[in-house]
Amino acid sequence: MRAAARSLVLWACVTLAAAPAAALADARPASEQAARAEAFFNAGAQAYDAGQYQVAAEAFLEAHELVPSPALLFSAAQAFRRQYLTQAAPDALRRAVALYRDYLRADPKAARREEAVDALEALVPLEARLAGEGLAVEGAATGAASARGRGDAAAASPPAGGTRLLLSSRAEGARVSVDGQPFVPAPLVAPVAPGPHRVRVQATGHYEEELTVVAVSGELMPAHVVLRPKPAQLHVTGTGGARVAVDGQERATVPTAAPIAVEPGAHVFEVSLPGHQVYRQEIRVAHEQTVRFDADLRMTPRRIAAWAVLGVGAAGVVATGALAGLALARQGEAVELRDRQDASSLTPSERDRYNAAVNARGRLGAAAAIAGGVSFAAFAVGFRLFAFDEPRLSGAPAAPAPPAKAPGGVGAEFTVGLLSAGVRGRF
Repeated sequence: MRAAARSLVLWACVTLAAAPAAALADARPASEQAARAEAFFNAGAQAYDAGQYQVAAEAFLEAHELVPSPALLFSAAQAFRRQYLTQAAPDALRRAVALYRDYLRADPKAARREEAVDALEALVPLEARLAGEGLAVEGAATGAASARGRGDAAAASPPAGGTRLLLSSRAEGARVSVDGQPFVPAPLVAPVAPGPHRVRVQATGHYEEELTVVAVSGELMPAHVVLRPKPAQLHVTGTGGARVAVDGQERATVPTAAPIAVEPGAHVFEVSLPGHQVYRQEIRVAHEQTVRFDADLRMTPRRIAAWAVLGVGAAGVVATGALAGLALARQGEAVELRDRQDASSLTPSERDRYNAAVNARGRLGAAAAIAGGVSFAAFAVGFRLFAFDEPRLSGAPAAPAPPAKAPGGVGAEFTVGLLSAGVRGRF
């Protein structure tokens, strides 16, 4: 979320623990209460970024009523301070001063104590000057009326504004419509009648959401809508049979039957095939973006070596066959001469031929055996190279480094457990 203010930093974590004996009975109400508080805080954070400081302060204080937290008091004080600085609203000045003081009383060891004291040093003289101009009486009456309803911490909360809906969404450019009215930018504070209301929220690159929000008479009802982003589309062509993986998970095979849908953001895109170098690319895609890849994979050196070794093995098979055939031919010649010797004596030349045939048979047989052994070894090595030439995928992209604590950011995380409920955020 874009930050509109530049003077705000990380704020602390607050946890509320419930008594163990009552925790089981109160677990569900605590969960619902924390969910409402989260909705108020999200709406307040977005209103703050949008410059709607009065709305932001009221939302923070509503969240504080549900999940008490000194940090929320500080956030509301910051919002009222901004409202005074941008609109010169005297009531906002008095409320900011009161909330800074409430924050310091609520947590004597507050992490933002120095900031709150510095703010009071700047604002209290301004408040005194306003009092000297005759505005202190009105401020005291407003503070007393609020204190009777909510106590010291809530004395600086905005006055009730009737039955209203507070609608927000973190999606950039989110727009809201209530009961068929024209869409307006979020956040929206809409005065409505008590009862159910049809709310539609839309933003470019997101699926539209429609929900029903029930307004309660005299209350501000929050609804923070999380829009689902529309996926990007990946079109992949290239080496047939290759596997396509996104963030280490196989998603399709080339050629892809349909585009691959991926969530907007950073991904690692990989195309792999045994015996080929992996096509890998880190990509960042936006909503509804179409990305095309032509992954023509090249053979790995191991696969090239495997084919070469198998070629040697195949040549060895041919050589073995040829040598074995020649050895059998010389064997046949030697047998024929031996049979003739049994029937009648051989002439000297025939005896020489017989001896030569026997010697050649031995040499050719040995050569055939050697060629066969070489061929077997080549096939064994070649098949081994094939078997261990599987691509290695890198998997998901590395987690990005934590962002710098830039001033002006607003965020929150609400947690609910069986025995506790809490709020954590930054403002």
